Order: sequence, then C-alpha cells, then structure tokens
Amino acid sequence: MKLALYRKYRPTRFSDVVGQEDIIAALRNQVSAGRTGHAYLFTGVRGTGKTTLARMLAKAVNCPNTKDGEPCGECDICRGIDNGSVLDVTEIDAASNNKVDDVRDLLDETSYTPAMCNMRVYIVDEVHMLTMQAFNALLKTLEEPPQHVMFILATTEVQKVPATILSRCQRFDFKRIPEDLIAERVRYVASQEGISVTEEASSLIARLSDGALRDALSLLDTCASLDSNVDEEIVKRLAGVTDREYLFDLAARIREKDITGALGVISELYNNSMDPVRLLPELIRHYRNLLMVRVGNVTLNDCSSDMQKKYEEVSREYSESEILDCMDVLSEASDRMARSLDREITLELAVISLAGGRNGRQPRQDRRTEVRAERKETVKEEIKPAAAYKEEIKETVEHTPDADGEEETAAGGLALEQENDSSKPQTDVKAQTEGLLDKWEECVSEIRERNRTLGALLKNSLAHITNTHLLIEANPMAIKFIRDNEESRTIIKESVAVVTGIKLPVGPWHGEERKETKDDDGFEDFLRRAQEAGVEVERG
Repeated sequence: MKLALYRKYRPTRFSDVVGQEDIIAALRNQVSAGRTGHAYLFTGVRGTGKTTLARMLAKAVNCPNTKDGEPCGECDICRGIDNGSVLDVTEIDAASNNKVDDVRDLLDETSYTPAMCNMRVYIVDEVHMLTMQAFNALLKTLEEPPQHVMFILATTEVQKVPATILSRCQRFDFKRIPEDLIAERVRYVASQEGISVTEEASSLIARLSDGALRDALSLLDTCASLDSNVDEEIVKRLAGVTDREYLFDLAARIREKDITGALGVISELYNNSMDPVRLLPELIRHYRNLLMVRVGNVTLNDCSSDMQKKYEEVSREYSESEILDCMDVLSEASDRMARSLDREITLELAVISLAGGRNGRQPRQDRRTEVRAERKETVKEEIKPAAAYKEEIKETVEHTPDADGEEETAAGGLALEQENDSSKPQTDVKAQTEGLLDKWEECVSEIRERNRTLGALLKNSLAHITNTHLLIEANPMAIKFIRDNEESRTIIKESVAVVTGIKLPVGPWHGEERKETKDDDGFEDFLRRAQEAGVEVERG
C-alpha cells in the first residue's frame, strides 16, 4: 500500500520540524539539562505538529544516545517508537477511549516499571474529548505520577480542558505554520517524489492549508494522483476552488436592485443541480470575503491570486454598511432554512429582500434617520393637558429603582456622571443627551474589545440617551443578558464613557422615551421637548 505523503515525510527529529522553533528549543533544553516535566499539554490547530513532537519528546527522554537534546533516531528505542513496537510509549485516542473506565485502565498500568525504556510515556490525543468523570480520575495521578511516568496531552480545543488539568501541565501553544514555510516544504517533498509543482501551485496549496502542513501534503498527494505536473489549475480543480463568477453575478444583480435577474441566476443554478443549502453559505462567505478585503485588505485563504484581485476590485463598489446588511439578511435566512419545508423559497425571499423588494431592509443610516423622525412624532403624541400631567406627578412613587438597581430620588433624579478626564474637552452634557446616540456603533466596537459576547449581542442595536439614562434598543436576548449581568452593564457604561465622555445608568428601550414625571424639573423637561416638537402647552 502506498504510504501517504504526510506520513512518509513526518519529521522524526526536532531539527526536521517546521514552524515551531520556540517550542523545539524549550523541549531540547529541558532534555539536555535533565529537567523534563511529568505532564505536558500541546495545544493548537490541526496539522501543526502536536503528535509528532509528542513522539519526539518520548524518544528524547528514552534515547540512550541523545546529543544536545536530540534523539539519535537510529537506536532500537527510537526506531521502535517510530514504528509503534515499543510498548512503554502508548498513544491513546481520547475520542474513542473517553470513559472513566478507559482512564482507570490506563492508570493501573502506570504502576509497572518500563520494560525497555527509562520512562513510560502516555500520549493522549484529543484529550478534550474525555468525560468529566474521566478527567477527575486522571487528576491525582497527573499531579503526582510515579517517577518513571510522563503524560503528554494533545488537543485542538484547549478551552474544553478543565482548569484543574491545565494547572498540572506545562502548556505549549502551537502556532499555525507560515505559508512560505509550508510552500517550501511542499516543493521539497515534491522534488523527493519526482513531482513537478509550480511555484504558484505550491503557494496556493499553502494558502488553502490554513497553517496545517498535514493538509498541505494531503492536497499535494491528491493533485499528484491526477497529474505528476501540478500547476495552479489542477490545485483549483481538486481543492474545490471553483470559478465563482456566479456569486459575483448574483451579488451584482442584487446590488443593482434587479430582482428578475437575481432570481434568474438562482433558477439557472438550480437547473445545474446547485442545492440552496450549499448556495446560501457560499453567498454569505462571498460577502464576507468582500468585507475582509474592504476593511482590512486581508489575503483570502480560499482564493487564487486572480480571484483575490477581483474581490479587491469589486469591494470598492460597496460600503461596509451595505455588505453588513446583506450578511445580516442572509444569516437570518440561514437560520430559517434549517426549519423551512421549502429551502428554495427561503433563499429566494432573502434575495428579493436584498434586491429591494417590499420587505427590503433599509440601510442602517436611513433607519437611524427614521428613528429620529419617529421620536419627534412620539413627543407630539405625548402632549396632554398640564393639569393631567401634574396629576401623574402626584401619583408617582417617591423612590423608584433605576435599571441598574440604583435608587433614583424624586428630589433631583440621578445625577449625570461625567468622565473626569482633563485630556478631553469638557462639552455641554445636556446637549449630548438628547435623542439617538450617534456614536453608538463606535461604543459597540469598544464594548466588543472588552467582551466579544456582549459586543455580538449588541450587533445592530441602537441606543437612546436622555438626561438620566442610556436606553438600549436590542433583541430580547441581549436585553435579558444585560439586565441579568451586572458586569455587562458596567462594561457598557465604561465603554460609552470612553467614547463620549459621559456615564449613565443602563436600561432597556421600550419604544418611547422615558418620561421625566417625578417633579417640577421633569415637567420643565417635558415642556422643553414639547416646544421643540412645535406644540404649545399651557401651564395649569
């Protein structure tokens, strides 16, 4: 049987490993000084060398002929570990051996001394797949194993590993391998195998591998099975990097508000066996690529150089807000598609919406303008006789808790906190606290820097600001999260203070401005708003 290239050219010595120089230096120094640990955790994305280095470390601590921490690779122990015949080094796949009984069987073996080596080494791959009971069984032995035992845990999802396990291990984070090093390795392997590969093809293979050398060699292996002369076109064909003109065509018709043309493109794709379940994610990724090159000049991993240039050219025709609106509508359609009986209709309705049909979403700036107009009309509708207004004041509870649980007094209301920062010009606070918060998107960006979850929940939200409160208009999930989480309210207040220089208690927006009905100061504010709306009110 032909051996896969990634297995045939898997490094067997530290000096052969690509792209993890810092980790290699640390491990070799430990081996040379005789100060190796009893437990290691290797974490990183697939194909970056975690299991390979685990085997090398197992050889280094057992090889009788190490030099500068490097195993010789020639002795019986080194060759036995490479071919799996040395029983003192055990590899376990935690994905299929993840139960507590599996771990207990492993721990029972640790009491036996090595038969051939100095150390019994257990390499546990995908350790995050262990159950919590299995992790608990591993804890004590992992902390204080027998002197002849070493554990090397490897995982691609370190966030799923309990902190109690992490604290007992030396942790090494494996980086994605740079594209130039992957391309160089691909050309080296090709030359050893008698495969002709162009520089453009090796560069594209490196980009498509997303930092994983194993993926790159697997793709080279696939391409070489078709033709020993591998060029960029062969890589595109076999890697699924197909001609995306249909995505550009569909997106162009959507932008031109050509509903008939857009539906025609979809119909033609259906006739060519394109599944809507596949087309919708491709269209979302198409807009994502446009956004990436529009805002960050990012190199796209799944594109050829020519396609990258096309994305850069087309992205100039869009604003960031247009691309984001398209992604919002398509993402909502993707959620509905999972529950829809007719997925084709779901996609067509989304395209009609984007192309400016009856249910088309307004651009973000237009919606903001409309909200301002609605607020002005709301003030007019609130006008009532002054006597009735004063009657409401009398019935108002003297002390009302605000949205943050702070107490608001009828005598003067909550004082507006202003950031005491001499580096910022002190502006008129009252002028900043009327209507929609214009800098809210900038505030959300600041929030996202501090808490990604909260920033994601506030995507597409709006903020309304009064002289006492910051009121957030968002989906119910976001409102509930903010209401139940005191830390989130603190983050919002601090972020708004950084951007605007003011701090206010945070609360939900209920569709109309919070009424100031606690005292004569609130009444005066009401009269001011009425006057701004062009409505005359008599004092009663």
